[in-house]
Amino acid sequence: MRTNPRKRLSPAVVNRVVLIDEALRQFGSRVFYYSPKHIRSLSDRVPGYEIEGDQFVATTARVPLVNGNWTYNTRRLLNQGMGYQQFMDLADTGRISIYVPLAFSELVANKYEAYRLVRSFSDDLQPHTELYRQSASQLTHFLDRGGLVFIKPRAGNKGDGIITLRHNASGLKLSHYGGGDRQLEKLKNVAAAQARIRELTQNSRRFVIQHGVETLLHEDSVFDLRVVMIYDGSTWSWTHEARCSARGSELSNVSQGGSCMLTADLLHALLGRDSGDRVLEALRSESFALAIFLERLHPGDLMEIAFDFVLDRSESLRLVEI
Repeated sequence: MRTNPRKRLSPAVVNRVVLIDEALRQFGSRVFYYSPKHIRSLSDRVPGYEIEGDQFVATTARVPLVNGNWTYNTRRLLNQGMGYQQFMDLADTGRISIYVPLAFSELVANKYEAYRLVRSFSDDLQPHTELYRQSASQLTHFLDRGGLVFIKPRAGNKGDGIITLRHNASGLKLSHYGGGDRQLEKLKNVAAAQARIRELTQNSRRFVIQHGVETLLHEDSVFDLRVVMIYDGSTWSWTHEARCSARGSELSNVSQGGSCMLTADLLHALLGRDSGDRVLEALRSESFALAIFLERLHPGDLMEIAFDFVLDRSESLRLVEI
């Protein structure tokens, strides 16, 4: 990893790294932040960062004995280095370990499988999601059910590759997000939209289609509420933040130009103190219940889970990501 993590990561992730580093120092260990693509063997030193004070300092180190799997890109990055399967074989021998287990990480990274999992917890918490069939009739069906549709890579990454389609009185508008940029196009009809989406996705079926949620806005920006649940083996605790999109964007990802603020500050400014506190309590209740549900399905495996919620125009929470 050649770029300072402060320039790449949201404040929530930076805070987690700093807090974990502080906890590990009590036991004589440190956090080493690196990219899996640099691994060639476990004996080699790889470039990365350690935390000194409040700064990330470039250094090199051997691959840690315990590796945090915090990215949907793990498989792709490993294949640029020693190879995903070789890395997994080493994990199976016990020479290294992975936290959270890759099997669970890859389950929730697959947006369709994650949707099916959430449906077994709640029928209507997450917007309806299907595998995208590159079909004009499927697009028409989704647009008929609501004016906003999302088409996302099944294994997404920081909002890159997401396509939104909005249908209103002025026609169809398509947005395509990638690398912090947004391409906006006007289209004549659904057939034109389907053809353009086929081009943008390279006719791949590794995408899902999802009903968009018409959300409340904060200062003309859409926002989501990111909750991180942490389990110490007996008790769950939580941290949270609000992430606001850049003006005109439909994505709140920091990597797509979004910014962060305190959850309570945003909710109080938007709804007033009483209604804001009610939503914050609903957020706490939903997050703890879902974390407990997932931990029971995967006992002993889950110590950290993140949820992204949005707030629809009736002030109800909807889950959009695990």
